[in-house]
Amino acid sequence: MKTTLVAVSGMSPAILTETLWALANEHLATVPDEVIVITTSRGEADIRRDLLAKNKAWAGRTVWETLRADIFALTGQAKKSRRLQLAIRVIDLPDETTGLRTPAADLRTREHNDEAANFIIQTLAPFCDATDQHVIASIAGGRKTMGALLYAGMSLLGKESDRVTHVLVSDPFDTVRGFFYPAQPVQELEARVFGKDPLPVTARNAVVEMANIPFVPLRNKFIELDEPRRTFAGIVESYSRAERPLHAPPAVLLDIPTSTFTVLGKTMTLSGRELLIAAFLIERARKGKPPYENASQAEQDYQDFVTRFKKKSPFHRAIMRLQQASSAEDITKGLSDLRKKLTASGAGVAIPYLAPERSRIGFAIAAS
Repeated sequence: MKTTLVAVSGMSPAILTETLWALANEHLATVPDEVIVITTSRGEADIRRDLLAKNKAWAGRTVWETLRADIFALTGQAKKSRRLQLAIRVIDLPDETTGLRTPAADLRTREHNDEAANFIIQTLAPFCDATDQHVIASIAGGRKTMGALLYAGMSLLGKESDRVTHVLVSDPFDTVRGFFYPAQPVQELEARVFGKDPLPVTARNAVVEMANIPFVPLRNKFIELDEPRRTFAGIVESYSRAERPLHAPPAVLLDIPTSTFTVLGKTMTLSGRELLIAAFLIERARKGKPPYENASQAEQDYQDFVTRFKKKSPFHRAIMRLQQASSAEDITKGLSDLRKKLTASGAGVAIPYLAPERSRIGFAIAAS
């Protein structure tokens, strides 16, 4: 399985090298195949200056080249499996004057943050959706809003096997210019605190650790929506809409020949038992009869309904697959299966009206 690190970065590119070093030094070392950095044009310039430019003090190599070599040596990764590829993704913003989207130098307005939210969602989605991808999201860098948006994006799209992390660097190394990771070739540095003399520090003395930030993978609950992930606000609205309680019984449509059941615009295919129970309870509801107190109370009426259904549609697949006489247990199991179908189709909010787990056996539906 491939591992992709998605990080936000602002004016401190060292956050990226510190994160990668911390991952490589965990008990179970992790070396991402891909590193996707979401940033602004200023952030990109800082990354290129600090990480990707040749550095005389680093024997003419870049920080990124040296870091990769040190991580591969640390983890003993075979050459044929070495990846750790860096891609910089710069947030772009619409320009009303030119009609062209241009790289964002900074994010200072509500509109800018809305655009950044959409950009983060569109960047995350392909990696989070892929079943063969393990995503690690680092929220340590960039403006606080960028980290917050990345965290929210992972809550909306992330899988339970994915991670949200924050790198922790011991004082004073989190503010020492020229510090990138403890094993770097330039070891002697200076910590500069305003109003105090420079303090000599040695890079190898830094402690760099990874903190895991718990998140709730909401996609586990809302995966049935299966809607295109175009905007941050759009996903939030979709999830919110799916969770809003109904304030009135839903309209339902049961098409017996095709065994399909439509609720709240969501159509699902019912099994034989589910179809018979749905047809039975819809018929009773439309006759204005009250719900049953329990499945045992409904058993005889249900058996009578199934007998009538057999005579009317003897070759329907629901009847052909009926293995034994209908019972109260069939009703209970059928309603349990129907709840799962409603949830999986995105119509779970209709469950209290159609198949509550307790309290009654009966459909409450809108008049047809």
